Amino acid sequence: PADGYSKPYQIAIWLGSLLISILGLFLLRKILLHYFTDANVGWTLLALALGSHWFEYASISNGMNHTWLFTLLCGLILFTIRFYKSTNWSSAAGIGLCLGLGVLTRPTEITWVFIPLLWGIPTIRDRFDFLLLHWKKCLLAVFITGFIISIQMIYWKYASGEWIVYSYGEQGFNWLNPRIWRGLMGVNVGWWLYTPVMLLAMFGWHLLYKNHKSLFWPTFITSILAIYITLSWAHWESGGGLGQRNLIQIYPLLAFPLISMISWFNRTRTGSLIWLIILLANIYYTGWWMHQAHKGGFFKAGQMTTPYFYSVVGKLHPDPDLQKLLDTDEYFSGVPKNVKMVYQNDFDSDSLLPCTVILADSTKAACLNASTQALGPLTIPIDRECNEWLRFEAHFNVQSREWDVWKYAQWIVQFYAGEQVIKTNLIRVHRFTPVDYIDTHVYFDVRIPESGYDKCTMSIWNAESTNTLLVDHLKVSCFQD
Repeated sequence: PADGYSKPYQIAIWLGSLLISILGLFLLRKILLHYFTDANVGWTLLALALGSHWFEYASISNGMNHTWLFTLLCGLILFTIRFYKSTNWSSAAGIGLCLGLGVLTRPTEITWVFIPLLWGIPTIRDRFDFLLLHWKKCLLAVFITGFIISIQMIYWKYASGEWIVYSYGEQGFNWLNPRIWRGLMGVNVGWWLYTPVMLLAMFGWHLLYKNHKSLFWPTFITSILAIYITLSWAHWESGGGLGQRNLIQIYPLLAFPLISMISWFNRTRTGSLIWLIILLANIYYTGWWMHQAHKGGFFKAGQMTTPYFYSVVGKLHPDPDLQKLLDTDEYFSGVPKNVKMVYQNDFDSDSLLPCTVILADSTKAACLNASTQALGPLTIPIDRECNEWLRFEAHFNVQSREWDVWKYAQWIVQFYAGEQVIKTNLIRVHRFTPVDYIDTHVYFDVRIPESGYDKCTMSIWNAESTNTLLVDHLKVSCFQD
C-alpha cells in the first residue's frame, strides 16, 4: 500500500538512514585527520559508533533526524575547512546547503552558524576582514541557507495562509529554568548516565583549548548552546529515548574534546590500556541498553526511577521482579521471618462486591472492568506485633491485555493518620501478568511506618482501563526481615 507505512517504506527509511549515518562517520574521519593522527581518529570513531547511543539511532531507531543532522554537521564543518583553505564558490555553496538543511530540519540548529563564522579564527578583526574580502561568496552561502529555510515557510503559507505555524501547541522553552542536572544525570534520559563516554569528552575541553585554541571556540560555543537549548525545552523527557538523543547531532563537535582525551591516554602504554578498558566498558554498556530497549525489556522509556535504574543496570540477567521499583521505592529481597497472616479474602462469600465472576471450579473472583474501576478500599487490621513489613499477595488473571502503561491496574496501599494519608505505596499489576487468561501470583511488600498512623487500607484501581482483570486469593501478612 502506498501509505508510507508498508514494508517497502519501512525498509527504505531504515536503509537510507543507516547509509546516511555511516556517511557521517566517513566525513568525520576526514575532518579529524586534519588535526589528529589516524590511530586516534580510528579510536574516536569506534567510541562514537559503538560506545555511544549514536549506535542506537543510526542502526535501529534511525527513522528520527538525529544522525541525519550528525552527517549534515559533518558536511558543514568539512565545507568550512575547505572554504578557509581555498575560498572557492563550491565550499561557500556547501556551507549554505548544510546550514539551511540543518535549520530546516530543526530550527534550533541555527546555532551552527558559529561554525563557519568562528572556525580556525585567529582574531575577530582578521576574521571580519576575511569575510569582508569574500563577501560575494558569503552572500551566496546566506542566500542558499535562506532559500532552503523558506521552503517550509512557503509551504506553511500555501497550506494554512500563515508564514509561521507553531505546531507544538502550548509546549515551549523554559529559558530561565533549564533542567541541567536531570538532563545530564537523570535516570530517565540523562545524557551522561546513558552515554558516559560523553562525560569523558567533557574533560577534553581543556586539552583542546591548550592544543587547538582556534578549534576550541566554535566547537565549545556551539556545543554549550545546543546543550542549553535542549535542556531548556520544557518537555524533553516526554519522548523517552536512550539518553539525550537530541544531542547526537553535535557529536561531530564533541569528537574534538573526546579525541583530545583519547590522544592524552594514548601517550603511554598504561594510558592506552586504561583507554581500552574504558572503551570496552562503554561498548558493553551501550549494547546492554540497546538490548534492554528492544529485547530484554528492562528499559522502560519515560518510566525509569532511581532505585530501579541502579538495581538493574548492566546486569546480565536482572530479576523481572525488580520492575516493582518502577512504581515503589521499597523492595524486600530477603527471606521473611516471623510471618503472621492478618487478612485474607477469596471473595466466595462476599456478597457486596460490585463485580464478580464464577470460575471453572465454581468459586468466585472479584473483577475490574470498564464499569467497575475499583476494588476496595479494604481496611487491613494491623496489631502491635506487625512493625516492619506487610506482604500483599493475590492471584490476577488478565482477560484482555492493557497496552497503555498509564492504564495498568494499580495495587495501592495507604496509611492514614485520622483522615490524612501519610504514606502511599503502589505497583502496576500488568507489569507482572504477561499472559492472558493465566492465573498469576503477584505480591509486593510495604514497610510499615514506625509510628503516626492509625489505619491501613488496600485497594486495586483499574486506572480508567476498559479491559477486564480478575482478582482472587487475596492475602496480607506481616513479617520481619
